[in-house]
Amino acid sequence: MTSKSSFWGSCRENHKRRIWVWIVAVLSQILVYGGMTMIYLSRIKGFYEGGTYRSLAEYRQAMYQAARDALGFSDNLFGIIIILAAIIAMQGFSYLYDRRKVDLYHSVPVSKNRRFAVVYVNGLMIYLAANLLGLILGMVTAASQGAVNAEVMAQAGLAFVWNLAFFLAFYHMMILAVMLTGNRFVTICVFLVFVLYESAAYTLINNLKRVFFETYSGYFIYAKANLSPLLDCTENIWQIKNAKDAAAAARIAMPLAAKWMGIALVVLAVAWFAYRKRASETAGKAIAHRFLEPVLKVAVAIPAAYLIGQLMYDSSYENEPLLVLGMLFGGLIVCAAMEVVYDFDIRSLCKHLLSSGVALAGILAIFCTFKWDLLGYDSYIPAQNKIESIAICADGYYDSYWDENGNYLDNSQYQSRYMFLEDTEPVLTLVQNAGQADREEMSESHAVQILYRLKSGRQTARMIWVDYDDPETEALLNRIFRTEAFKKGIFQGILDETSYDQVEAINYRNGAAVGMLPGEDAKGLRDAWVKDMEQFDFTLARHNRPCGIISMVYGEGIDFMQRQYYVYEGFTNTIEYLKAREAYYPAGLDAADIDSITVICYHNELSQYPDAAYQDDPGYAFYREAEAVAVDTYVYVDYTVRETFYEEEQIAQMLPHIYPSAIDAPWYAYGQDTDDQNNYSLEIVFKKDSAYPYERGSYYFNYNFHNGEVPDFVAEATAYTGEADE
Repeated sequence: MTSKSSFWGSCRENHKRRIWVWIVAVLSQILVYGGMTMIYLSRIKGFYEGGTYRSLAEYRQAMYQAARDALGFSDNLFGIIIILAAIIAMQGFSYLYDRRKVDLYHSVPVSKNRRFAVVYVNGLMIYLAANLLGLILGMVTAASQGAVNAEVMAQAGLAFVWNLAFFLAFYHMMILAVMLTGNRFVTICVFLVFVLYESAAYTLINNLKRVFFETYSGYFIYAKANLSPLLDCTENIWQIKNAKDAAAAARIAMPLAAKWMGIALVVLAVAWFAYRKRASETAGKAIAHRFLEPVLKVAVAIPAAYLIGQLMYDSSYENEPLLVLGMLFGGLIVCAAMEVVYDFDIRSLCKHLLSSGVALAGILAIFCTFKWDLLGYDSYIPAQNKIESIAICADGYYDSYWDENGNYLDNSQYQSRYMFLEDTEPVLTLVQNAGQADREEMSESHAVQILYRLKSGRQTARMIWVDYDDPETEALLNRIFRTEAFKKGIFQGILDETSYDQVEAINYRNGAAVGMLPGEDAKGLRDAWVKDMEQFDFTLARHNRPCGIISMVYGEGIDFMQRQYYVYEGFTNTIEYLKAREAYYPAGLDAADIDSITVICYHNELSQYPDAAYQDDPGYAFYREAEAVAVDTYVYVDYTVRETFYEEEQIAQMLPHIYPSAIDAPWYAYGQDTDDQNNYSLEIVFKKDSAYPYERGSYYFNYNFHNGEVPDFVAEATAYTGEADE
């Protein structure tokens, strides 16, 4: 067998026809790796020369981090990899688009398997050579600047495997797209369908649930694509980049890379089978396998129709008839357009009406399922004996959470990971009561997110609306809030897995004053707070505002991490601990320490709104529609009145009726404060020679009046008496 008839001989011949692809691949990788490395390192050098870094060691660490960002897991690379994979695959098998080239290739005494393997392996070689060349160039550039260590090399190696798996997934998708089609335009369209279809389908399903189901919740569980490498990459790349070392990055990245490899192998097997079954005469046709035409039409028309309907629904302020019309007409348009593309003939608009009818029937069937809840989504409540545990989030509390490695977790992630309520009876009673209640009749409705973990291993989530002012609801929430499982799943300070040696600073704030404690007090203060939290329940939080808040700031590789602990008046252990270290200051203020209080009244009651739809929105309280003669325009009208009080007697009368706006009050009865909080705000200025330990860096501190507690002399002084300022 001569060299030209050997496998590698065929590869060399094929490479000669792919020179421009080689050039594109090599240049793109050199520019990405080499260019990013030089830019990142030059930026750090500029910061160092400008005095940003305090020491040479800090500068070196920044250089290593810059090299990791450029040569390791980079969010600048995956878009280029997708485009490169598509170009390599399409160009390699482009002969299948031309009947004459197909006849020529088939006249050569080479098996179809050999031909497929040659093109496939050559495409893989192009990517690997270009990627390695760019990576080596970037590594040499970084090494010349002293920015390479073992961690940088480990991250680069992991990223190489991750990028290869990512490339293979899209390389095989494009090969499959080529095998199913007969021209470049349709190939690109089918490739985009492969890349985006699952994500688009889940997005539309979630939107339909949101529109039609009252109990739909995307808080704990948001249905999303499971087989989309692009979604996996975009959702995890930042967590991987921010991992503290290569081992932590590998724990996240390698399972995803293994999944992508599995997807790539399945897609490659299907592509090879389609290639084997592809007839020569299909070159140039839109779809190479005729039986796929109606399947693709129905599969594409249904989500596309819902997308068109959703756009009309949203743009028409949720007009449901327009949603239906948009879906039906959108489905017809997509079906007709696909028939034209199949035959490249405008006269094919009305061909194959049966498949179009199937698509429209599918659209209507899905709509009816959601519209009338034919599957019983809203009425679903799992049986108590089938539930293993529950996680619940009652609207009103938000916090910042971190895992033991210092990685940020959002509220739903933390609660689903750490809250396991096994006493399910109060939650199920709450759900049953919510199903029978009318939200319009609730004095103050709040969303409650629920995650059911079933004994079968399945998890499902729902949302209900409850009235916090209802006595039965308060009793049920008390039973839930008092459990250790709930407290651990909401307050990370109780379930604290972070070493207290990492606490760098502690402060206690009451709105104006700040008390400082050293980091070594972290464990003792936290233990005192945990002991006080034994008395915590919904009633305490509902009817009491915190008197202060403790913040613990962590360091040693987990910068920007801060844990907060709310302190109530009844938390005697915590308050005594703070007092013993001279860090506690009561929430109440002394008039003798205050220089002035400026009261701002916005006079929302006088404001008129350009749009009646926003009449209940206090954010529009500063605008009204001016009715001027022969003038049809909107004019900014300011009814705000400011009055500053300096007399100590007047200040003393105001102090019992105010609270610091800087301290949140989770689950508190905000209805008691809402009106005056929106209409009044206060700016308190302390005397410069006051011994009160207010934060000297702040000129004034923001406070609010409790609702219904505005002193008469304040209301009179801030009354609106003149013409509005325009």
